[in-house]
Amino acid sequence: MHFRPHRYALRTLALLLFIVALSVGCTPRGVGFGVLLWSPDETVIASGAVVSVIAASELTDSYVVSAPDLREGLHLPRWRVELFAEESQALEYAGRYAASLDDNPALHAIATRAALPVRSRAQAASGNVLYRLRENEVVKLIGRQPEPTNLEGLVSYWYEALTETGTRGWVFGHTLRLYDPNTDSAAAHTGTVADPLVEILVNTTWRPVSFVEMISGRAIDLDRFRPEYGLFHDPERLRFQLVLRTHAAIFEYTEIVNVGPRRYVAEGTTLQITFQRDNELSIQYLHNGRQQLASLQKVSGEIEDYIAAEVERRESVYSRLMERGPEFTSGHYGTLRFLDGAWFVWEGYARLVPGAISQGAGTAGRVDLGLFLPAAIRGQYDGGVVFLFDGSPDPVRFMYTVRDDGMRLVYVPPADVRDRVVQRESPTPLIIFMSVTGQ
Repeated sequence: MHFRPHRYALRTLALLLFIVALSVGCTPRGVGFGVLLWSPDETVIASGAVVSVIAASELTDSYVVSAPDLREGLHLPRWRVELFAEESQALEYAGRYAASLDDNPALHAIATRAALPVRSRAQAASGNVLYRLRENEVVKLIGRQPEPTNLEGLVSYWYEALTETGTRGWVFGHTLRLYDPNTDSAAAHTGTVADPLVEILVNTTWRPVSFVEMISGRAIDLDRFRPEYGLFHDPERLRFQLVLRTHAAIFEYTEIVNVGPRRYVAEGTTLQITFQRDNELSIQYLHNGRQQLASLQKVSGEIEDYIAAEVERRESVYSRLMERGPEFTSGHYGTLRFLDGAWFVWEGYARLVPGAISQGAGTAGRVDLGLFLPAAIRGQYDGGVVFLFDGSPDPVRFMYTVRDDGMRLVYVPPADVRDRVVQRESPTPLIIFMSVTGQ
């Protein structure tokens, strides 16, 4: 019959032999109290625990530690333990250790790229690299600087870390992925501080820069100022949707990566983003095989509110035209009558053909009050008006002033208008005066 000693008895025997060895090949000066920086098994004893150091071996560069939760002494490499002479010192350090890691002393990290440097100081300087991590190499985090650092546009914390070979140093967290081995929740953590520009990027609806120009210039073009136009982020699907007047595109990305000062790419797409200011960015991307550029800005307020205000303005202006007229007459240029619903009838305008009105335009059409004047001449006129004749595709534009006795119209040639804004006054303008009918 064979005798098999109990496993616990074997471990006890091994420990006794180790202590005997200590009496021959070690010094007792390392005995004290320690903080466990990296537990070999979090289920047995947790990282950050305060332990008593029973013995220290110079030969094996190791400690034997004990703690209330341990049934027996634990043999550990020295690099896993921070040693102190007094228990109070160890307790104080343990408190700082836990606090620096947001009260999670078990926190680990994975290097998400190869050759990530471990440095002797929390500073990116030549000559202070102690070790370079392999891609997916695991390190134990044992500290963190209290404030994040902006390192050439990359924003993260500096973490103090231990490698599995005992190297101890500082790692910049931008390419670390943090996780808790107790819950294996690596996916729930990130080694980077939320980049403030990325936060702005994904939490803002970006509009064409022309929106801001139209608002500031008080020239809302309802054809171009529409709520569906802009760059929209969908966090659930990890995608950006771009809708412009000329085309639309969807960019489904894997992550947003900083590639330079204020520059980002949406990985997995052709979308490149550059912040000009915190509220303005430019984007570059491929659409149908061609490189595209667009400038976008953050708009204060709701687009629908601006649209409603512009519609109300136009209705108010048209009401005033109806009240002043609604019919205006000129001996040379015929009779113009404004009708309900922004319709008009203009008869007898033959002298304006073909210089202003196209041949065969007809006599009826719609009134559009979306012609805007620049600030330099805005005070000289009441506004701009466009006549859209049913029989012609060509808009007929005028700047106008309404007086008690009639309406003064100044013709605006097509070449003098860009994006519905009058660019200049003609040096030899065509001027029409039409009296209120009956006066």
